[in-house]
Amino acid sequence: MIDGTANGNLIAFLYYACFQCLGIFIIFQISKKDRLSIAFRTLLGSVLGTVCLHWFPILFAFFVGFHKTGHILALLTMCMLAGIVFYFTRKTIRPHIENIKNLPKALLSFIRRNPILGLIVICFIYFLYCIQTHTIPENADGSLHTGQATYGDMNVHLSFITSIASQSHFPPNYPFYYGARLSYPFLCDSISASMYVFGASLRFAYMLPMCVACLQLFCGFYCFIKYWFKKTSTASFAWILFFLNGGLGFIYFLNKEAISRNFTDFYYTPTSLGDKNMRWAQIIVNMLIPQRATIFGWAILFTLLTILLYAVRSKSKKWFIVSGILAGALPMIHTHSFLSLGMICAVWLFWSLPIKRKFPKFSKPILPMALFIGFAFFGILQILNNNFGEFAEKNGFGILFFGLAIFALCFLYRLYTGYDKKILIEVLQTWGILLLLVLLLAGPQLYYWTFSQTGNSGFLQSHFNWDNSWNQYIWFYAKNIGLAFFLLIPGTLIAKRENLKIASPYLLIFFVAELIQFQPNTYDNNKLLFVGYALICGLSADCLRRMFQARWNMIAKILVGVAFAFLAFTSSFLTLGREWVSDYEIYPASEVKACKYITENTSPDAVFLTAYTHNESVVCLTGRTVVMAMENLLGGAYGFDYGQRKQDVIDFYADPVNHMDFVNEYQIDYIFISNTERGTIEYINEAAIATIADCIYAQDDVCIYQIRK
Repeated sequence: MIDGTANGNLIAFLYYACFQCLGIFIIFQISKKDRLSIAFRTLLGSVLGTVCLHWFPILFAFFVGFHKTGHILALLTMCMLAGIVFYFTRKTIRPHIENIKNLPKALLSFIRRNPILGLIVICFIYFLYCIQTHTIPENADGSLHTGQATYGDMNVHLSFITSIASQSHFPPNYPFYYGARLSYPFLCDSISASMYVFGASLRFAYMLPMCVACLQLFCGFYCFIKYWFKKTSTASFAWILFFLNGGLGFIYFLNKEAISRNFTDFYYTPTSLGDKNMRWAQIIVNMLIPQRATIFGWAILFTLLTILLYAVRSKSKKWFIVSGILAGALPMIHTHSFLSLGMICAVWLFWSLPIKRKFPKFSKPILPMALFIGFAFFGILQILNNNFGEFAEKNGFGILFFGLAIFALCFLYRLYTGYDKKILIEVLQTWGILLLLVLLLAGPQLYYWTFSQTGNSGFLQSHFNWDNSWNQYIWFYAKNIGLAFFLLIPGTLIAKRENLKIASPYLLIFFVAELIQFQPNTYDNNKLLFVGYALICGLSADCLRRMFQARWNMIAKILVGVAFAFLAFTSSFLTLGREWVSDYEIYPASEVKACKYITENTSPDAVFLTAYTHNESVVCLTGRTVVMAMENLLGGAYGFDYGQRKQDVIDFYADPVNHMDFVNEYQIDYIFISNTERGTIEYINEAAIATIADCIYAQDDVCIYQIRK
């Protein structure tokens, strides 16, 4: 099933396309009276279709398993939903027919008015190339390959896709850690598993939804900034600053040797240089290409922020309902996006509350003051942390609660001073509806999946200063973020008050993410920080727009523009170039051949004993459960205490006869031995294994043993 069939690819594509088309149809039907462009309606409909494909098969999987039956019922549900919407809005179908007739003209006009689309297309082509060359293309010798960014993360996602599709029972367990319920936001992979169920190849099922999500994200981010500032140039600058980010890491690559190593060494790039404290990842290369949960989460998030901002400005109950539905779907697609959205909503709601009491004039620059106070506060915390026994490190929760308490008091004060019964009812009918929908939809997900994982050791720990190893606080972010950081201060000072209000949630996001880590791996807090960074890019981009629209010498403008471009993009281009040429073997040909045998000749529920490497082919390519794999992620990403289990694996391979209780404990059916196992585990006693199991496969360097029951 790894290879799939042409018919399987076609059926899977049509199934996926049905959800996209029906989502677009629903949004067009309910948005006739709204001042939304055809392009944005199409984008919002596409996102809605994706969310429905994430969730509808899952709802039926609880009752009928993750089979074709459940997927057909999911499609029928989507059709029924579209039918219901059509029934109540059927009088509006004719204008949409006219819109379809005028679509080519509208698209040409949209392209002319948004020249950044050319760059978006170029970056999308780059993304397509990297996805195509990184998603297990087959080499001439039969081995499967990948690139640098996907060498680690892709294995996890392949294991989720193949296990959910092949094992079918629901809810799923971790395929690479026997006996543990899957709590990772797995819907980013279930969408590909749905295509895999219909016979698509693993490559096609993996790539197609990611490519669509990339387009949704690229366009959604642009639409959000454009609707925020109402300026095409600001949206264009912000898009460039966000997706082509790079920081000042290029200063460590100003010699021939370093540049050469950039294109050959593993993770030696200006944006991933640990010994120089360069930690601010390049968005396309390090966040979108390898991290499926992030790309699917952000694809929804930025389009959602656009329609939510539209709902706030228009006070539209309908779009608050749509926003609540999309927000409620987020936790098991990307929990970090859901958390970021919650903080953004809290701050936007704060500014939405009326206030009757007038304040003195000095209160007008309160938001720029908050930025400087934030810099000073974290700078002081860093000094305290360094000089008084990691004060901030140990008291992160206390500092966080104190800060949130201040925010809550301000919230209550604003509510009290602006209290009005009519306005309160209006808030309840808008923000209240959104909150109610989020609680109804997200609450069960958080309770059933998320909270069970965050209860593990390593989740929700007090931690200060993200991943900054030694730099002074401000300099760390200045050199990592680069141009957008330097433009933040002037951008904040000259921005309109309304634009500052929309951007201000970045202060709360950074405050929370700098004090608490939400996964065992501290680095993963960047999934929160980058959402705050997106808001920063808006302010910085508007500063750029004002700067270059001002009347001053054209030659000077060009020189400054070139200097800015060099500062902003040199590191990014070096990182993008490295990813373009990267190529690594991920699964040897002998193991690929053995995995095809396993797929065709063993039960999907079989349990295998393998090595504990990150690229264990059995769990990734066949979806069979293994006792333990992905050692590098078990503790750092998922919080498992796996030390004893690892030792048990080592002991069994060395002396299987005296460790048969290990077989019974984990219900092991097969033992897999390849050069991967031989190179990972110090001693494998194959002669002893042969006394307790039958060799059912022996080709090249691979042997598969079936344990005698």
